[in-house]
Amino acid sequence: MTGWSDERLDAAYRTIADKPAPYELAAATVEAVRRAAEERPSRRGALGSALGRPALRLLGGAVAVVIAAAIVAGLAFRSTTGPSSQTEPTTVDGLPVQTVSRALAAEKGGAIVGDALVAIKGWYDPTFPMGCPAETPGPALVETCASAKLFVSETAERLVEFEGNGVSGKQTPSGPYIAALEPEGSGVGSLLPVSDQSSPGSYDPSPVVIVGHFHDVRAAACGSDEAVCDAAFVVDQLAWLDGKSFGPNVWIGADSTGQALTPRLDANRVAAALRSALDPEDAIVSMDAVGLVDLYTLQPGRGVSGGSSSSDPNIQWYVRVAGPEPRWPEMAFQGGSSGWFVVGDDSGQLRSVGGWGFVAADDPSYVPSVRTLPSGDLALPTINQLPYNICAGVGADAVLHGSATDPRIAWLESSTGSTTPQRTDVVWPAGYRARFAPSLEILDENGNVVLTDGAHITGLCSGGPPAVLEPPFQ
Repeated sequence: MTGWSDERLDAAYRTIADKPAPYELAAATVEAVRRAAEERPSRRGALGSALGRPALRLLGGAVAVVIAAAIVAGLAFRSTTGPSSQTEPTTVDGLPVQTVSRALAAEKGGAIVGDALVAIKGWYDPTFPMGCPAETPGPALVETCASAKLFVSETAERLVEFEGNGVSGKQTPSGPYIAALEPEGSGVGSLLPVSDQSSPGSYDPSPVVIVGHFHDVRAAACGSDEAVCDAAFVVDQLAWLDGKSFGPNVWIGADSTGQALTPRLDANRVAAALRSALDPEDAIVSMDAVGLVDLYTLQPGRGVSGGSSSSDPNIQWYVRVAGPEPRWPEMAFQGGSSGWFVVGDDSGQLRSVGGWGFVAADDPSYVPSVRTLPSGDLALPTINQLPYNICAGVGADAVLHGSATDPRIAWLESSTGSTTPQRTDVVWPAGYRARFAPSLEILDENGNVVLTDGAHITGLCSGGPPAVLEPPFQ
């Protein structure tokens, strides 16, 4: 019998990597490999750069690397880096790959829900733009010459012709194109090939597939340019370039002073924190470690206020995901094929979830429901955040009441200042629910009773109507 050489082992494990791995095996193996990696000196991989973007930790030993690739392929990191001779994909993590013109038409026609992820194929041209004048970038999504952009055109065409070491040519493409924006802290430039004017061939267009989104929430900061910013395409992942596939893109931001953050978690631990929420078909597209203040610009939602200083950045992981709606927490979705999670670096716990056409409880399209949950409890109107005590708090003097026949189940009534109590509708953190045993009880995301009928409420989160309730309630 022929022995198992390194080459045969490598081929065998790569065959495994092409097939989904059982969830239990994936979880156990990732944990085992992680522990082994912690016992070795860490090394930086190709996803990092001299600009401070983080790299996924390379696991010690060739076999460990291949096993990790096999497990990751069957769990969340489905788009792992592949061999250098792969054909252009027709799907990326379940997202259909579409042309530039089709993506632009879908956005213009209103067919894209919110900031849903979109996979786009085209030709990457490293010559665009050239000769950029000195200019200070404006808000993150206001496109200027100084903005970081990834130029993708419908057809292959070099926009600059080279004459020796000089350059000349046009800057306007002949067909549809996207100047995909790369906001500070989340660019894919470190994965792109280096161009050299002494070698004009390095400027030739290359086939590419990128994943990103329109309708970025940061468009609200663009002022009079909000409509333009809303229609801009923002890169989340360089998925495939000239025959090479890439896995999830990972970045680490900086605090308010520009100092690089030093998160406690790595990419594998963040993925592990999402196990209870991820569908087996979900795939992680990108991760961004940011300070709490920066998170507010990435994550819409009521009831989040406050801030952090450079000495206490309160690091959060913002994770973009492609795939079915999450299984938990219980929230209202209109459907969709992508969304995002927030994982606290300090606790390793899921804190927020959104996307997938998430409907906020204070959105006009939200329809309150008295549906019964599997446990027999009743669903409450919720926001997309789990409670983590960062609500600034607004003074209140009210009493909690409820009824199983009321569309909102529970509400507040003012306790002073009027002979007729005034009702205030409220929304709750994700995962909260109610039951009547026989009077009203409010349960938190872990099933603990946190309030009962008649409880005195002295603090509300800012926002509303409806008002946002988050512990501590009194």
